[in-house]
Amino acid sequence: MSNPLTIAVKGKGFRNLLRRSLAIGGRYGLTTAKMDRALTRFTRILQEFDCSATFPLTACTLARSGEMLHKYQYQGVEFAVHGYQHVDHSQLSLDQHLDHLGKARQMFEAHDLRCRGFRCPYLRWNQDTLTALNMLEFAYDSSQALAWDVADGFETDTYHHVLDFYGAQLATDYPAVPWFVNGLLRIPYCLPDDEALVERLHLTGSTPMNELWLEVLRRTYELGELFTLGLHPERIVLCEEPLRAVLSQARALSPDVWIARLDEIASWWRARTEATVEVVQETGDSLRLSIDGPPGTTVLARSVVVEAPTEPWVDGYQRVLSSDFVFRADRRPFIGLTPGAPSALISFLRQQGYLVESGADARPYAFYLDQRDFVPEDGRPLLKQVERGTWPLLRLGRWPDGAHSALSITGDIDALTLWDYSSRVSG
Repeated sequence: MSNPLTIAVKGKGFRNLLRRSLAIGGRYGLTTAKMDRALTRFTRILQEFDCSATFPLTACTLARSGEMLHKYQYQGVEFAVHGYQHVDHSQLSLDQHLDHLGKARQMFEAHDLRCRGFRCPYLRWNQDTLTALNMLEFAYDSSQALAWDVADGFETDTYHHVLDFYGAQLATDYPAVPWFVNGLLRIPYCLPDDEALVERLHLTGSTPMNELWLEVLRRTYELGELFTLGLHPERIVLCEEPLRAVLSQARALSPDVWIARLDEIASWWRARTEATVEVVQETGDSLRLSIDGPPGTTVLARSVVVEAPTEPWVDGYQRVLSSDFVFRADRRPFIGLTPGAPSALISFLRQQGYLVESGADARPYAFYLDQRDFVPEDGRPLLKQVERGTWPLLRLGRWPDGAHSALSITGDIDALTLWDYSSRVSG
């Protein structure tokens, strides 16, 4: 297994690691008092905006100083697993993953902290990571870095280096939404995060930080996607103003931005994806649609006559205020698929809320796909193709209660004290 110091040098570069090491003493103390104050400040800001956060936590820190965290769990904070130790999981075998994750879960249970999700240290993982998480029945993983191209004019060589180190995908190529991999839900982690803003892009004032995060919020809102905002609690003093700016703007938007913890997003995505839809013929050209989904399930209609109360939404849609209604359209307002369409395509469409039907005849459908293969890179172009159309379409909203996009505040807790941090580096 690689030494954590070696991995840190590889990811940050020696000079950046030295610079950060000099700042560590200002963020951690010999006791948990500094981190306690940082978490208190962080959670009070969240409470002002009626929301909470998810903090992935390195499990071995619990044995030394974890009792202080209970009060934050009682306040609604979610703690997820951030490894047993802060090591590079991309270098672990399946047996090592099972050992590390099993011990981490036992540590959480021993300290009465619930844990449903996981994020890899350094955002580095391999296929054995996902297999182990599935075997141990974790609800979600949030280790895939997704980079938004918002740093134009601020970019540095170290920022590009860390994107490569993280194995970051580009948001221009991949939708910022959860997706299932063999039953495990993966939730992307958006970049730039606080570490990128401060240590990679070297931003010192709140104004440029505000601009970059607000631009990610604008783009995810426009696309109806998820902004997973990463902010390590020990950096809350430096990044408080950008966090407030994002939360304030998110609360001002209409339709809403759903602000939720990662476990809430995972539960919602799974339940909404499993919603059942029944379509039956009524009289003449009328059909009845019935949805059986979780509370908050939203039906959206475009260029469809709906015999039920509606309200204006966005992008040419109306929000249907019923889960059982009669509608009329000149063509079936679903996505038609050729028989034998790839299961990955069907799964992707259903996860986005689209209603799909299989049929050899394309004529009854407003939108029909004769597609024999599908890879993740096809997702973004397909969404653009569907959403830029004006043909009749009925679909489920991605997010609950008519929300247009989602925002999740999250930040890793690598250590609670200087002792924790020095133990991590000496590995």
